Amino acid sequence: MRPIRIIAALLSAATIGTLTLFAAPAAAASTTPPVVVHVSPSPVLAGTSVTLSGSVGPEAAGSDCSSLILYSDGFAPTNRKGDLTPVYATAKPSGAFSATTTIPRSKLAGSYPIYLRCGGAVVGGGTLVVRATPTPPPANVRVSPSSVLAGDRVTLSGSVGDPEAVAGSECATGVKLLSRAFESPQEFADWPALGVAVRPDGTFSTTTTIPRSRAAGTYPITGRCGGGNFAGATLEVRAAPTTATTTREPMAPPVTQAQPPAPTVAGPATQPTGQLGSRWLLPWLAALASSSLAALGMWLLYRRRHPARPRRLGRSHLAN
Repeated sequence: MRPIRIIAALLSAATIGTLTLFAAPAAAASTTPPVVVHVSPSPVLAGTSVTLSGSVGPEAAGSDCSSLILYSDGFAPTNRKGDLTPVYATAKPSGAFSATTTIPRSKLAGSYPIYLRCGGAVVGGGTLVVRATPTPPPANVRVSPSSVLAGDRVTLSGSVGDPEAVAGSECATGVKLLSRAFESPQEFADWPALGVAVRPDGTFSTTTTIPRSRAAGTYPITGRCGGGNFAGATLEVRAAPTTATTTREPMAPPVTQAQPPAPTVAGPATQPTGQLGSRWLLPWLAALASSSLAALGMWLLYRRRHPARPRRLGRSHLAN
């Protein structure tokens, strides 16, 4: 019995020593503060990228923690609990690390723990807060304004639906808009077609001019991509007003503005010619008549005092 007790005592001592040996590193590791994993942006919108960063310190980076693994349910493509997906990072000599990953668009809103593992153990972690992405609108086409005059411009916009659902298909890059209200060199099944590029979020937008000659009426607009049509819109076209051709009337001569009277220059007043004649001619005629009468009177007086003697005729008169 004594040999058995001795062997049992030795095995017990060896077991205690072994446990103490393995517990020592764990006790030492427990004194090291956990590594904090920083998340940016936080919260993050499902379907967008997030950056994970932190530092394990230069001492750990020089040992087994040069290669890091980060786990989280928030990284997984499904929403099953425990479906951890790894993200790998490499620590720099300083111990700093950084990694980027994309949160699945279908990820439910909530808080997801992040675990940082290196050297065969979990050394830290953080929290990932996810906001759900708004539900994408179904595939549709909109037109604005919905009623225009022929010759005016309209804006066509819409969405091809969930970008993840159409990823890799024709709808992820472009869509065709079909309507007989359009004027386009492209056609699809005898319908004028406009090709429009699709943005990464699944939306599209373009503008076009309705021909002025397009008849008034209501025209359907249909979107097509990936081999099928989707919900469209209607456009009301009103006839453009016609301008009547009229003969232009001759233009009336311009009305000239009456000129103001010339300014009067101060000076001696001038009298009309008629007034001058009546002022000077009549007195002169009166003076002439008076002098003529006076001369006639003197001549008559002279003839009275000196009567005329008869003249002798004949040769005797000539002889004298």
